[in-house]
Amino acid sequence: MMNIEANTDGKRVSPAQVRSGKIEDPGFGWSRAVFDGNNHGREAWRQPPHAEDEELLFHEPGRILPSVHEGAGGTDCRSHSFKIIKPRFANYVLIVQHGGGIERVDLGYSRRTVNAFAQMDSDTRFRLMWSILDVHTNAKREAAEATAKTFREAFVQGRLKKRHLPARGTTRVWIEPDRAGIG
Repeated sequence: MMNIEANTDGKRVSPAQVRSGKIEDPGFGWSRAVFDGNNHGREAWRQPPHAEDEELLFHEPGRILPSVHEGAGGTDCRSHSFKIIKPRFANYVLIVQHGGGIERVDLGYSRRTVNAFAQMDSDTRFRLMWSILDVHTNAKREAAEATAKTFREAFVQGRLKKRHLPARGTTRVWIEPDRAGIG
Protein backbone atom coordinates (compact mmCIF):
# COMPACT_ATOMS: atom_id res chain seq x y z
CA MET A 1 0.00 0.00 0.00
CA MET A 2 1.18 3.52 -0.74
CA ASN A 3 2.25 5.70 2.14
CA ILE A 4 0.78 9.11 1.31
CA GLU A 5 0.73 12.20 3.46
CA ALA A 6 -0.90 15.47 2.49
CA ASN A 7 -0.43 18.88 3.97
CA THR A 8 -3.76 20.70 4.29
CA ASP A 9 -3.44 24.17 5.81
CA GLY A 10 -0.59 23.06 8.03
CA LYS A 11 -2.34 19.90 9.23
CA ARG A 12 -0.82 16.56 8.42
CA VAL A 13 -3.03 13.75 7.14
CA SER A 14 -1.88 10.47 8.57
CA PRO A 15 -1.38 7.32 6.49
CA ALA A 16 -4.29 5.81 8.43
CA GLN A 17 -6.59 8.29 6.70
CA VAL A 18 -5.42 7.10 3.31
CA ARG A 19 -6.71 4.00 1.55
CA SER A 20 -5.86 2.99 -2.00
CA GLY A 21 -3.85 6.17 -2.46
CA LYS A 22 -6.84 8.44 -1.82
CA ILE A 23 -7.51 10.61 1.19
CA GLU A 24 -10.60 9.57 3.12
CA ASP A 25 -12.91 12.13 4.62
CA PRO A 26 -16.72 12.39 4.87
CA GLY A 27 -16.85 15.20 2.29
CA PHE A 28 -14.80 13.28 -0.29
CA GLY A 29 -14.77 15.46 -3.35
CA TRP A 30 -15.13 18.77 -1.52
CA SER A 31 -12.26 18.67 0.97
CA ARG A 32 -9.14 20.80 0.54
CA ALA A 33 -7.12 17.59 0.79
CA VAL A 34 -8.69 16.34 -2.42
CA PHE A 35 -8.73 19.70 -4.21
CA ASP A 36 -5.13 20.73 -3.66
CA GLY A 37 -2.71 22.24 -6.15
CA ASN A 38 -2.03 18.84 -7.73
CA ASN A 39 -5.67 18.10 -8.31
CA HIS A 40 -8.37 19.60 -10.53
CA GLY A 41 -12.11 20.10 -10.75
CA ARG A 42 -12.78 23.62 -9.49
CA GLU A 43 -10.43 25.72 -11.62
CA ALA A 44 -12.03 28.76 -13.22
CA TRP A 45 -11.17 27.60 -16.74
CA ARG A 46 -13.17 24.40 -16.17
CA GLN A 47 -16.40 26.28 -15.39
CA PRO A 48 -18.95 26.66 -18.20
CA PRO A 49 -19.36 30.30 -19.22
CA HIS A 50 -22.63 32.19 -19.06
CA ALA A 51 -23.59 35.73 -20.02
CA GLU A 52 -23.96 38.53 -17.49
CA ASP A 53 -27.70 38.84 -18.17
CA GLU A 54 -28.21 35.12 -17.40
CA GLU A 55 -29.17 34.30 -13.81
CA LEU A 56 -27.02 31.55 -12.29
CA LEU A 57 -29.25 29.24 -10.25
CA PHE A 58 -26.98 26.26 -9.53
CA HIS A 59 -23.31 25.55 -10.05
CA GLU A 60 -21.93 22.06 -9.50
CA PRO A 61 -18.21 21.81 -10.25
CA GLY A 62 -16.52 18.50 -10.96
CA ARG A 63 -15.78 16.25 -7.99
CA ILE A 64 -15.02 12.76 -6.85
CA LEU A 65 -18.29 11.09 -5.90
CA PRO A 66 -18.24 8.51 -3.13
CA SER A 67 -18.87 4.95 -4.21
CA VAL A 68 -22.19 3.32 -3.38
CA HIS A 69 -20.28 0.20 -2.35
CA GLU A 70 -18.90 -0.12 1.17
CA GLY A 71 -15.14 0.23 1.34
CA ALA A 72 -14.69 1.13 -2.33
CA GLY A 73 -13.09 4.34 -3.62
CA GLY A 74 -14.96 6.99 -5.53
CA THR A 75 -15.88 7.90 -9.08
CA ASP A 76 -13.76 10.67 -10.56
CA CYS A 77 -16.16 13.14 -12.20
CA ARG A 78 -13.86 16.15 -12.18
CA SER A 79 -13.96 16.35 -15.97
CA HIS A 80 -17.52 17.75 -15.96
CA SER A 81 -18.75 21.04 -14.50
CA PHE A 82 -22.46 21.93 -14.56
CA LYS A 83 -24.51 25.11 -14.24
CA ILE A 84 -28.24 25.74 -14.43
CA ILE A 85 -29.04 29.23 -15.63
CA LYS A 86 -32.06 31.31 -16.58
CA PRO A 87 -31.47 33.53 -19.61
CA ARG A 88 -33.39 36.79 -19.56
CA PHE A 89 -35.84 35.85 -22.35
CA ALA A 90 -35.55 32.08 -22.77
CA ASN A 91 -36.02 28.69 -21.12
CA TYR A 92 -33.90 27.39 -18.25
CA VAL A 93 -30.66 25.85 -19.50
CA LEU A 94 -28.26 23.22 -18.21
CA ILE A 95 -24.72 24.09 -19.31
CA VAL A 96 -21.92 21.58 -19.03
CA GLN A 97 -18.25 21.97 -19.82
CA HIS A 98 -16.15 18.84 -20.28
CA GLY A 99 -13.25 17.58 -22.37
CA GLY A 100 -15.45 17.55 -25.48
CA GLY A 101 -16.37 21.22 -25.13
CA ILE A 102 -19.46 23.02 -23.92
CA GLU A 103 -23.01 21.70 -24.25
CA ARG A 104 -26.32 23.40 -23.53
CA VAL A 105 -29.47 21.43 -22.72
CA ASP A 106 -32.87 23.17 -22.76
CA LEU A 107 -34.77 22.41 -19.52
CA GLY A 108 -38.02 24.09 -20.52
CA TYR A 109 -39.74 27.14 -19.09
CA SER A 110 -41.31 25.64 -15.94
CA ARG A 111 -39.83 26.92 -12.67
CA ARG A 112 -41.12 23.73 -10.97
CA THR A 113 -38.53 21.62 -12.77
CA VAL A 114 -35.71 23.82 -11.56
CA ASN A 115 -37.15 24.12 -8.03
CA ALA A 116 -36.71 20.36 -7.64
CA PHE A 117 -32.93 20.88 -7.79
CA ALA A 118 -33.07 23.17 -4.74
CA GLN A 119 -34.38 20.31 -2.61
CA MET A 120 -31.38 18.09 -3.37
CA ASP A 121 -27.98 17.90 -1.77
CA SER A 122 -25.01 18.85 -3.94
CA ASP A 123 -23.94 15.33 -4.94
CA THR A 124 -27.51 14.31 -5.84
CA ARG A 125 -27.92 17.47 -7.91
CA PHE A 126 -24.61 16.72 -9.69
CA ARG A 127 -25.69 13.15 -10.46
CA LEU A 128 -29.08 14.29 -11.80
CA MET A 129 -27.45 16.92 -14.01
CA TRP A 130 -25.13 14.21 -15.35
CA SER A 131 -28.15 11.95 -16.02
CA ILE A 132 -29.96 14.73 -17.89
CA LEU A 133 -26.84 15.22 -20.03
CA ASP A 134 -26.70 11.46 -20.74
CA VAL A 135 -30.39 11.37 -21.75
CA HIS A 136 -29.90 14.41 -24.00
CA THR A 137 -26.78 12.95 -25.63
CA ASN A 138 -28.44 9.56 -26.24
CA ALA A 139 -31.58 11.18 -27.67
CA LYS A 140 -29.48 13.29 -30.07
CA ARG A 141 -27.54 10.23 -31.22
CA GLU A 142 -30.67 8.10 -31.69
CA ALA A 143 -32.45 10.90 -33.60
CA ALA A 144 -29.45 11.32 -35.91
CA GLU A 145 -29.32 7.56 -36.53
CA ALA A 146 -33.06 7.39 -37.27
CA THR A 147 -32.86 10.35 -39.66
CA ALA A 148 -29.86 8.86 -41.46
CA LYS A 149 -31.68 5.53 -41.78
CA THR A 150 -34.77 7.24 -43.22
CA PHE A 151 -32.72 9.10 -45.82
CA ARG A 152 -30.66 6.00 -46.71
CA GLU A 153 -33.81 3.95 -47.30
CA ALA A 154 -35.40 6.74 -49.34
CA PHE A 155 -32.24 7.04 -51.46
CA VAL A 156 -32.07 3.30 -52.13
CA GLN A 157 -35.77 3.23 -53.06
CA GLY A 158 -35.42 6.28 -55.31
CA ARG A 159 -37.76 8.43 -53.20
CA LEU A 160 -35.18 11.04 -52.24
CA LYS A 161 -35.77 14.10 -54.42
CA LYS A 162 -34.07 17.46 -54.83
CA ARG A 163 -34.71 20.68 -56.67
CA HIS A 164 -32.24 23.51 -57.14
CA LEU A 165 -33.70 26.95 -56.52
CA PRO A 166 -31.02 29.31 -57.91
CA ALA A 167 -33.12 32.45 -57.41
CA ARG A 168 -33.21 31.71 -53.67
CA GLY A 169 -29.66 30.35 -53.61
CA THR A 170 -30.77 27.07 -52.06
CA THR A 171 -31.74 23.50 -52.82
CA ARG A 172 -34.96 21.89 -51.65
CA VAL A 173 -34.66 18.23 -50.55
CA TRP A 174 -37.62 15.98 -49.71
CA ILE A 175 -38.71 12.37 -49.51
CA GLU A 176 -41.55 11.21 -51.73
CA PRO A 177 -44.19 9.13 -49.91
CA ASP A 178 -43.81 5.36 -50.15
CA ARG A 179 -46.22 4.11 -52.84
CA ALA A 180 -45.65 0.41 -52.11
CA GLY A 181 -48.84 -1.60 -52.53
CA ILE A 182 -50.76 1.18 -54.32
CA GLY A 183 -52.22 0.39 -57.73
